[in-house]
Amino acid sequence: MRDMRRLVIEVSADQFRGVGGGEGQSPGGTLLDKRRSIEMLHILKMVPGEFAVVARLELKDPSVKLEEVLAFQGVPGAEIETEVLDRESETVLTLFLRVKSRMQMNPRQVGRLGSLPYLSTPFEFKDGKLRITFLGTSSQIRKHLENLSRQSRIKYRVAALTDARFPPNSPIGRLTDRQRKTLISAYKLGYYDVPRRITAEELAERLNLAKSTLSAHVRKAERRLLAEMLSDF
Repeated sequence: MRDMRRLVIEVSADQFRGVGGGEGQSPGGTLLDKRRSIEMLHILKMVPGEFAVVARLELKDPSVKLEEVLAFQGVPGAEIETEVLDRESETVLTLFLRVKSRMQMNPRQVGRLGSLPYLSTPFEFKDGKLRITFLGTSSQIRKHLENLSRQSRIKYRVAALTDARFPPNSPIGRLTDRQRKTLISAYKLGYYDVPRRITAEELAERLNLAKSTLSAHVRKAERRLLAEMLSDF
């Protein structure tokens, strides 16, 4: 993972609002219209048909109801789960948000998941612009940009393209290259989903590892991350 790159693209609110929905609507149209800013603090899950995040939301008007802001038009059969975790004021709150739709993927689309870069933070909307961050190898980032230019109707600009460096005090920075690659791949391919989208045997085969080696990498990585997070308890 030494050639990991960080890509940040910037899209105007008008561009994002016009894609993905029917009758001029988009999955994020209402959310964009009724809030001043939103920042994804933690991306818990981001797979086709489902995403879960912890986000900080600033509304434009305190009279706006949260259920109106989270009305995701254009998402087929969307099931929305939300919980307010903290309120800084009448218009600023931190919430857990999970949206699940009946979106289906064909086998070819599933097979391409492993070649895509990972969504990361910062992922935010502020001052009329949406900024999205991706992490991936040089090859993944290059292919992703090519696909965006070829297939997407959204006009975007590359705000930043840099080496991805994890600070020494970051928990993931404590892992070895192999542990980090194994854990990120496991997460990306659905090993931690409930139910799992990939078995240990399938994951080991995908990473060209023996199952016992995979298990050792995952256990050591998990223990090291838990040790970092629980060190103060």
